[in-house]
Amino acid sequence: MNCTKISLVAVLVWGTSFAFSQSVEIGTWAGFRKGAVSFTFDDGPKSDVEIAAPMFEKYGYRATFNIVTNWVGANGMVSWSDVQTMASAGHEIASHSESHPGNGAMPANEIASSKQVISNNVQQSYGCITLAYPNCNTPGDQQVLQNYIAGRICNASWSGGSDIMGQNGPSNWAAVPAIMTGNQGSEDFTGNIQRAVNSGGWVMFLTHGFTTGTNGYATYSPTNATVMESALGWAKQNDKDVWVAPFRNVTMYIKERNAAFIDPMDGGNADSYAFELKHSIADNISKYDYPLSLRMAKPTGWENIQVMQENAELEASMADGYIYFDAVPNAGKITISNMDALSSSSSAEESSSSATTALSEIPNHFPFAVYADNGSIAVSGAQGMSVTVFNALGNKLRSTKVLGCEQKVFSGAKGLYIVKVGSHSFKVRL
Repeated sequence: MNCTKISLVAVLVWGTSFAFSQSVEIGTWAGFRKGAVSFTFDDGPKSDVEIAAPMFEKYGYRATFNIVTNWVGANGMVSWSDVQTMASAGHEIASHSESHPGNGAMPANEIASSKQVISNNVQQSYGCITLAYPNCNTPGDQQVLQNYIAGRICNASWSGGSDIMGQNGPSNWAAVPAIMTGNQGSEDFTGNIQRAVNSGGWVMFLTHGFTTGTNGYATYSPTNATVMESALGWAKQNDKDVWVAPFRNVTMYIKERNAAFIDPMDGGNADSYAFELKHSIADNISKYDYPLSLRMAKPTGWENIQVMQENAELEASMADGYIYFDAVPNAGKITISNMDALSSSSSAEESSSSATTALSEIPNHFPFAVYADNGSIAVSGAQGMSVTVFNALGNKLRSTKVLGCEQKVFSGAKGLYIVKVGSHSFKVRL
């Protein structure tokens, strides 16, 4: 089972009024996949930016990089410029303490301070909101969860638990398990991912550098990069079942999904359904506006559809008798329309419109990121900004608005696209 069904009730008017019931489902995992996997990298060795990040980007995936702030710039370790480069490509930058003590728990005073150092030096979606403990020892659940949405330990199996989590994540968000990789752990990536998929759950991996590359202080249990890349290739081939995403993203998705509900809206008609997606999560750590995956059974005769949330057009597709799309909770009215029936009252934008702003690669100092994300173009950190996507010839393909802190804005064939965010334009290759 990979979805939650919620009945959507509206009113249709065809001369007379009557009620209908339409089922809207929330995917257990993004894209209605069967399981989730997250890859986390500790310490901040140069191999993160030399090997790990490019490897994930090759397959359209993103990972979590846990940084020891006092080690940034040391011999063999990443610089703050390297860290920002990874953040600007859509990877998560998380805390791994300031000092990384040789033994024992992370000092309690570094829980908040390491987060602040990262926030002062790195611009990224949501900021620094997850933590990985040095030596896998939690410094105190309450203080951790006052500063982060989740904290990561090591193998739960080392203390008799399970390394594969269920669809609702861990029993304690301050102690999220991850499988140690390398010669002191396991490199059975594919097997563990398959076990998570088979159980409808989530698995996370913990890596310290590679057997090749510049590892600096990350010398414990290095991992074979070729084996990891083979697993990423396998995941890509099984994309319909496997969701690969950073620790932050999966945590937010689970918490939002478990708190989400549908608020039906009156006034629908034979060619349009309207509702709101809401949740009641509120804290001082995150906005919790990560998109959730929804689907609705496709009404008979609907072949050309459009999904809008407020004044933003959402990416949508039809398959297996369903309309699929992602929507941001608490971002306003969602309307699913039969465009063939409504075309007489709709005016299409001129497809000949072209990009006129000078192109640029994504600069590190921007507060938002534009990148290829597993076959789609994603924009993060640009909430409320307008986005227009053009093909390589400069023809407009999509105009929309970023509703959440991280959002897919276009899916298309392989090739070069021009993405205009506000007044800035970037090149993105799918």
